[in-house]
Amino acid sequence: MRTHHPIDIGIDLARHTLLRSRDPDEIVQAVTSVLRPHRLRPTSRTEPACVLQHAGIGGVSFTRLRYGQSVVIDSEPLQTCYLVSLPLAGSADYLHGSQQARATPSAATVISPHEPFRITMDAGYDQLIIRIDRRLIERARDTEACGGDRRPIGFKLGFDTASPQWAIWAPAAQALLGSDPFFDRVQRSPRLGVHMEWLLASALLEAQPNTAPCARTSSDSAAPGYVRQAEEYMRAHLAEPLTVTGIAAHAGVSTRSLYAGFKEHRGVSPMSLLRRLRLERVRQELLTAPPGAVTVTEIAIRWGFGHLGEFSAAYRRRFGETPSSSLARTH
Repeated sequence: MRTHHPIDIGIDLARHTLLRSRDPDEIVQAVTSVLRPHRLRPTSRTEPACVLQHAGIGGVSFTRLRYGQSVVIDSEPLQTCYLVSLPLAGSADYLHGSQQARATPSAATVISPHEPFRITMDAGYDQLIIRIDRRLIERARDTEACGGDRRPIGFKLGFDTASPQWAIWAPAAQALLGSDPFFDRVQRSPRLGVHMEWLLASALLEAQPNTAPCARTSSDSAAPGYVRQAEEYMRAHLAEPLTVTGIAAHAGVSTRSLYAGFKEHRGVSPMSLLRRLRLERVRQELLTAPPGAVTVTEIAIRWGFGHLGEFSAAYRRRFGETPSSSLARTH
């Protein structure tokens, strides 16, 4: 299926049809089941002709939604996810917190989880929505050393599909939507699913302006060179027994200066960042390990966690599940 949108949708969306309906109550119930509770108010007497198509992989899903009539949607904050809307036809006006944007096939939108929104759609508005779990965005932020800031990340609402930022995001969306064989394989493969989740979350953080305290578009250039050099050194030697003294020596500064630089520009100590990076690497390996090939203990020790009780507690705090539960996903 080819649209006027600058992403070629190779998936046969008809295979994923959940609803074709003219019943308002049925429409609201079905859309709520895949997105969130909302209020729908028709603004014309035209009978609805809703098409709802949906499929997902882990913390990411796509939803094609067309109401077939002019409507106003009012919703409380999403809380649990981000919605990237790729208009296929028609237009809609978005009001999201203090931001406003007009969505067309040349102008997408990004709705963040912490503010209510209103969408005023014309009768021809047809959209493809990519839903990304909030936890995926936050993990991608934390892996990029954005410190201990726990505030929700807000994105700029308007997303110009002719912009350099879109050129970063579009290939990630294309990977998800490019073909049925690939999408079917991702649905069956925990390994591919983890990488696809990570790709979409990381690409959105890289591409669209946001409030993450260390978004690459701003803080990477603002941080001193020794902070970036220390981070690069840690990433390259995660499996080795690193010390803060050794990291500081490699970066060419005192231990005191290294601590101060990380606290100011990353919001955490160097060793806190190191543990966070190692936890991410452990999780990636747990979720991609072939069934029966490795144990939690082996992976934890490989990435520098000698005290397994402390490791398990830190992993659960970080990801909301035990290491063994993550490993079980591949079985």
